Amino acid sequence: MSENRKVSFGIRIPNSGPLASPQSMLSVAQEAEALGFDSVWVHDHLTWSDEIHRTHISSGSDDSHAGNASPDFFEAMTSLAYLAGLVRKVRLGIACVVVPCRNPLLAAKQIATLDVLCDGRLDIGVGIGSPSTIKSREYEVLGVNRKQRGKIADDHLRAMKTIWTNHPASYDGQFVKFENAEICPKPLQKPSPPLWVGGWTEAAMKRTAALGDGWLPAWLLPEDIGKRFLEVKEMAERLGRDPEKIHLGIEVYGCVDEDGAKARKDGYGTLAIGQSTFERMTSVEQLAAVSLIGSPDEIRNQVRAYSDAGVSHFEIKFIYPSLERHSEMLHLFAREVLSAYG
Repeated sequence: MSENRKVSFGIRIPNSGPLASPQSMLSVAQEAEALGFDSVWVHDHLTWSDEIHRTHISSGSDDSHAGNASPDFFEAMTSLAYLAGLVRKVRLGIACVVVPCRNPLLAAKQIATLDVLCDGRLDIGVGIGSPSTIKSREYEVLGVNRKQRGKIADDHLRAMKTIWTNHPASYDGQFVKFENAEICPKPLQKPSPPLWVGGWTEAAMKRTAALGDGWLPAWLLPEDIGKRFLEVKEMAERLGRDPEKIHLGIEVYGCVDEDGAKARKDGYGTLAIGQSTFERMTSVEQLAAVSLIGSPDEIRNQVRAYSDAGVSHFEIKFIYPSLERHSEMLHLFAREVLSAYG
């Protein structure tokens, strides 16, 4: 039976991790499109270490076969530009651009260009980075003040919005100043691609209320995310924004098998090795409780609980040892979960 609620499903493709390559990114994106997933997502960091390559796995698994030992991390916007002309239906997303680590004028132009190249199918997650960023020394390498990263992010986002909506554009902020900047093209989506603010913290909630079109946290149970989203909407209303125009998504790990116990066995190893880089979580069981791991029935129940709490989009990071196993999971998920929301 089809669910009444409008829910969309996107998947993380391997632009980092043991199976990362141009070929694997394309094959996963094309298969997701063919199976009816709504979007494909990459993630963003500019530096990446050997240690993080082993422990912070956003695609693949801890036991990926024939894994790539080099800490390859394909740059997010370039990767989506590569995909823009090769997959023609799914939306393309980044979760999330580490905003303080990018020049906002250049990033604004890249994002606008990418939105035009993909015919307005772009979603941009924005944030300040996860604990993996701290281990990678990304801010230090790029000479960005880590202690002020939240304020820098907000200033950069306001500057980028100004560029997208004005010609010429002028901006006078704490960290960014420019006058009569003539930067085109403008985004195809007006006023800009949807901005999904990543992060579960109060600062991320405030950023969503002030600047976001959507909130994309992780590590929250359905009962927690619903309460927090109400707070976000109340903040937005106090700022004079229409709270009903702000959408709620969630970033989750996924592992599906007809046998729920096997799905948990296959998924828990990757959760365990990455536990130190996951915010708020003290055990693998806690991580699994905020993931989509189990049998199709178990996952449908979890999706329903999140949907009842207001979640309208899932960005899923499947845990898989090989592209063949990933394909099996995508087919099973599409048949047993996507079909309920078609």
